Formats: sequence, C-alpha cells, structure tokens
Amino acid sequence: MYKFGDVESGATMTLDFKTMPYANNKYSFTEPYLIYDMQAHISHNGKVWTEQIIRAEDTLKTKAVFVPWH
Repeated sequence: MYKFGDVESGATMTLDFKTMPYANNKYSFTEPYLIYDMQAHISHNGKVWTEQIIRAEDTLKTKAVFVPWH
C-alpha cells in the first residue's frame, strides 16, 4: 500500500496492490514480482471514489501463477 497526498488541493490517493513471484521462463527470475491487481482510492473535496487500474482476472488470463520449488 502506498499513500500520496497533495498539500495545495488536499487530495489523497491510496494505492492497494497484490503481487506474486513471476518469471518469464521456467528457469530464472526475470522480474522479481508481478503486480496483478491494483486499485486507487482517491479523496478530493469531499468526494471519494475508487479506480481499478489493473484487474486480477485480466492479468491472470495471460500469466500462469509461478510457485518456486526449493
């Protein structure tokens, strides 16, 4: 989770995200983590809303869950 704020406007935004280990191939990690779900919760001038930036169901259609074996 990350929280951002703007001093002049008073707006705040909180990013919530989920990650998982991910590799582009079977034998090595090429990226340490894949963000597969992300939402932004925004508050400004008394209005509060949520934007879905990355949808888990869309990401996981094209990526297989990678679980490293020890």
